[in-house]
Amino acid sequence: MKIITVEEHFDTPANVKNFNQYSKIKNNNPRQNELNHDLTSLQAHVDYMDKYNIDMQVISDAGNSPQVLPDNMVVSASKEQNDTLTNNMTKFPKRFAGLAVLPVNLPEKAATELERSVKELGLKGGIISGSVNGQFLDDPKFEPIFAKAAELDVPLYLHPGVITDEQLNMLYKSKSYSPLLTTMMGGAAWGWHNEEGIQVVRLILGGIFEKYPKLKLITGHWGEFVPMFIERLDQFGAIGGLKKPFSETYRKNIFITPSGMFTNPQLQLIKTEMGTDHMMYSEDYPYVKRENDVRKFITEADLTNPEKETFAHGTAEKLFKL
Repeated sequence: MKIITVEEHFDTPANVKNFNQYSKIKNNNPRQNELNHDLTSLQAHVDYMDKYNIDMQVISDAGNSPQVLPDNMVVSASKEQNDTLTNNMTKFPKRFAGLAVLPVNLPEKAATELERSVKELGLKGGIISGSVNGQFLDDPKFEPIFAKAAELDVPLYLHPGVITDEQLNMLYKSKSYSPLLTTMMGGAAWGWHNEEGIQVVRLILGGIFEKYPKLKLITGHWGEFVPMFIERLDQFGAIGGLKKPFSETYRKNIFITPSGMFTNPQLQLIKTEMGTDHMMYSEDYPYVKRENDVRKFITEADLTNPEKETFAHGTAEKLFKL
């Protein structure tokens, strides 16, 4: 069975240096330094894929994204990151596709960079990591990015990002557990997934898909909590005046990946709510390394053989035009 994983990550030494020096939002991953080798080496990616029988990765920069750099740096840093990604991928034909990082806080320039990345570099879409300087993406200022993605007919991956200190302190800091657990609760254990789910819900409620019905968004980690509440959102969306059921838009325009959370109950929920034609496979390499379980989980999943093929590679091939 062919396997394509679609939320896999890379970085560059230049961007790591910029991020550490200039980003106001600091990376909260205590393993970040040890991860940098695998992030910055596509040869390490290929060695890993060869060892564990993964055919292809769709790679992108998240976590240390140049997206969070100051406005006077972010455009050139995003361009440099996208150029470097493209150049590095050419060394490994047929093993990689890429998503562009964008200077999101400058939406018109982000739209321009998305177009350049797709048309000139051959990247397959874009990635946005978390909220943007405390702003949610349903703010009208960000509309040019979504308009351009719809025009180009490429997806945007909405990946979690480090939440603000205000959110962290209000929601997750506690005297009853350690500062490290506060960091984890505000990040990969819960907090940034919750925030990213809110991003998607707000975009649907705000009507972005009514303006751009061809727009396609991807969310990882089995949908960042949202699929558990689809019917609930239908009920209260109707009370609030939503023009069409939340579920109709969600099932048409959103695509979901597991991000290495290889759990059968969640798999069955997403299959029931979305169907495998809106599911793609992902490991979240190198932040998560499931090794032999990457192939084992999907080959042993409670799915028909055609459903396994769709989940393992078919949806990704169609959505990213691979």
